Amino acid sequence: MTEDFNPDTPMSESWPSEARLDHAALSFGSAAITVLLLAALSLASAVAQGVTTGSSSNDARAGTVHIWGSPQMAELLKLYERGFQQLHPNVRFENSLSSTVSAVAGVYTKRAQIGLLGREMWPTEAEAFVSVTGHPPKALQVATGSYDVPKATFALMIFVPDSNPIASLTLPQLRQIFGTGSEGIKPISTWSDLGLTGVWAHRPIHIYGFRKENDKAQVFSRIVFGGHEEWSCSLVAFDNGTGANHQDAGERILQAIATDPNGIAISNVHYMKGKVRVIPLAENADETPVTPTRTTIATRRYPLSRAVYMVIDPSDHSQSGRLAHTFLRYVLSTKGITDAAQQRDYIPLTPSIAKAQLQLLDDGAR
Repeated sequence: MTEDFNPDTPMSESWPSEARLDHAALSFGSAAITVLLLAALSLASAVAQGVTTGSSSNDARAGTVHIWGSPQMAELLKLYERGFQQLHPNVRFENSLSSTVSAVAGVYTKRAQIGLLGREMWPTEAEAFVSVTGHPPKALQVATGSYDVPKATFALMIFVPDSNPIASLTLPQLRQIFGTGSEGIKPISTWSDLGLTGVWAHRPIHIYGFRKENDKAQVFSRIVFGGHEEWSCSLVAFDNGTGANHQDAGERILQAIATDPNGIAISNVHYMKGKVRVIPLAENADETPVTPTRTTIATRRYPLSRAVYMVIDPSDHSQSGRLAHTFLRYVLSTKGITDAAQQRDYIPLTPSIAKAQLQLLDDGAR
């Protein structure tokens, strides 16, 4: 029986290039991403070698795969499972989607073969996995986080009031603005430190963001600080509101800087109201700043893009463990990515990202 996905099939032969994807999306709007993905994947699934098609009534694969984790990813998971079961009808899924927090623990306690992780894995989760099993987990990206959908791992964005003339920033500059300035890195505390002159020369920078315990703050810290630094003590941090006037932290953050001309904030465009704007970002000073769009997030050109994951124990060679591996190969195949394009919250993986994740999945596998 053929495997569900053949990594030796050149994906570039059946997919549009990422440059063409960018051009089309900019020309026709955000809907072009999904249209291109569906059209290209329809062709790819017809020509790619090794992708099982047609009836699978004689499929020898049978058993149950247990999945624990994120309830926000339930719709995406259902699409993957439905497509997989069309090829392997004797495989069942038992899902316990109570919380992303349960994803990694479900795998290392052997209650689940797959952990559905709606955010990046926390270091403490990876450490617990190693402590219990003696080896690290394998976390595979299965979709890109959303552009602007709350609860769907949206990309982080940097905002200033409209009156602020700053054109763009780099990740090292963000580290100097939001961090403590450890390892000999001088903190940035005034707008003149970022090259602004005139009335801005001596204005202090006021920083706003999520509470440090929030997953958005943690991923920002990982990407921008590299895990080597603490947040500046001047950070004004917000959590979700409570009671009748409940507001998401992201909305509260942007409301705060809308009335503070010296402010800079971490949030998402979903909450953008009033006179604030998004700042383009570059990884380093010698790179071109990138504005966050659905396309630049899908291709990961935007530096603060995010992903969602499936976590497995690479040493699980039980029948259910092998089925989980086969399922993940389907998720990362052209057919699986076609499934992901049917929902609107998460962004399907691009060919290059999917291929890299497939290689990671198969690395060291029996």
